[in-house]
Amino acid sequence: MNASVYYDYFDGHLAPLWYVLTFQKGELDWHTPSLFVPISLPFLRQELDDFHAHALGLTVTLGELTLHPHKPGQFGISLPRLGKRAAEAGYSCEEVELFIMQVADLEELLQMRLFARNDARAGSVLPQSGETAS
Repeated sequence: MNASVYYDYFDGHLAPLWYVLTFQKGELDWHTPSLFVPISLPFLRQELDDFHAHALGLTVTLGELTLHPHKPGQFGISLPRLGKRAAEAGYSCEEVELFIMQVADLEELLQMRLFARNDARAGSVLPQSGETAS
């Protein structure tokens, strides 16, 4: 599985818009309740023009994202919810090759953990323009 962050200009500044996970057809076990992904995955910084529109992808909404109390630094994706949406759209889960998330949704989700821990480090969890990703 690979992670990419797609950037575009917003109000004249380069900003992260989408966090995209790509994987091979059939790579995921859709029978597990959640796929947990480390936010520290090395990811590729991409421009919006580089988006791979040819692959079948599913948008992951904030309601399909979760946190696990024993997996810090990771976020979860509800696979049953996504599988249901794929089926309703007439696609098999096995055809899906990418998940697309709004960076703002991930930041909101991960800040929920920060606030729950009374951590004063609230802020962007993904590099902004000019910062490097590792």
